[in-house]
Amino acid sequence: MKKFLIGIFSFSVLFFSGTKVFAGKFEDAINDKKPSAVLIYADWVDDIQKTLQDFSNIEREYANKYNFVRINIGREEAKEYNKSYYIYPNLPYVMLFKDRGRMSRCITLECLQNNSCAKEKLDFFAN
Repeated sequence: MKKFLIGIFSFSVLFFSGTKVFAGKFEDAINDKKPSAVLIYADWVDDIQKTLQDFSNIEREYANKYNFVRINIGREEAKEYNKSYYIYPNLPYVMLFKDRGRMSRCITLECLQNNSCAKEKLDFFAN
């Protein structure tokens, strides 16, 4: 699990730091003192609108504790990264970052869709 998270974190740093479209908002979020929740998704994923709504609900509730960023890896600007880097195949998922990106965790789609699971992970990670 640790190797998986390191791999996802490394991909995320490379992905976000190299893409001008996403880099500013991501870097601002990471460099803030609050932890960050980054939704990584693609438009072609089944039932993506429900996932975006679930993420929005969490975002409203945790706006004072977290920075929130959405990254659509299906966008034209992201295609070179889809070819160059390993992307966890079970899109979408949420990556949590704190301590300027030094610590990270992953929230799976199943957990995001389960409001109590997502809240438990967000509350635990923020402390």
